[in-house]
Amino acid sequence: MGLQHYTKWDYEVFPHLLCLGNSGSGKSYFLRQLVARISLNIPDAKAWICDYKNEFMRPREDARFYGYKSVLDGFNDYISLFEERLHNNENRLDDTQHEFRLLLIDEYISWLNSLEKKEAEEIKKRMANLLFMARSLNMHIVLGCQRGMAESFPFGSRDCLNVIFLGSPSRESIHSFCSSDEAAMMEPCEQGAGYIVFDGKPPAAITVPTVKDMGRLHALLADIVTR
Repeated sequence: MGLQHYTKWDYEVFPHLLCLGNSGSGKSYFLRQLVARISLNIPDAKAWICDYKNEFMRPREDARFYGYKSVLDGFNDYISLFEERLHNNENRLDDTQHEFRLLLIDEYISWLNSLEKKEAEEIKKRMANLLFMARSLNMHIVLGCQRGMAESFPFGSRDCLNVIFLGSPSRESIHSFCSSDEAAMMEPCEQGAGYIVFDGKPPAAITVPTVKDMGRLHALLADIVTR
């Protein structure tokens, strides 16, 4: 039957997303499409893309793309922008600096696991602060993970995330973000298919569309990290 309709991400209502999917689920493929559509539809948007696998896009020296060991640099750069906007708000210095700003970290949990325990715990605290406070600054967080555990999102910050499940994530991951009733409604899916769970509503089935022009997608990704 093909795709029946698109699911819109209303980022003003649901500011932050978590995409959970096992290896081969189509998670990174979906995240590339999401960022490309933001690039296309929000002309003043800028993105900080951090990919621990270093596969998300073609590296460029002038881009806000941070692969593998430089992921922390990207995270810190985005935190600096967040703190600058907080400062401007507090002192009413500039009410115009509220354009859309995105931080995407693909393989977020894998990156955390690569860090020393003390450093990883500090990152979790700073991420929790972002998730709680960034919405009012038009700053948005998108995280991609193969597995997602509640302890990775402390202080109740997991409640700030709306979740997309792709493929067949572990039941433990699903139960970390869904009620038992919601989890019971979800079946294992093939690559590129899954469920969205937004704002406490029942899980809704989704399918990631196929990209017809990969060259254009890569151009949109390059644009949003170099504007």
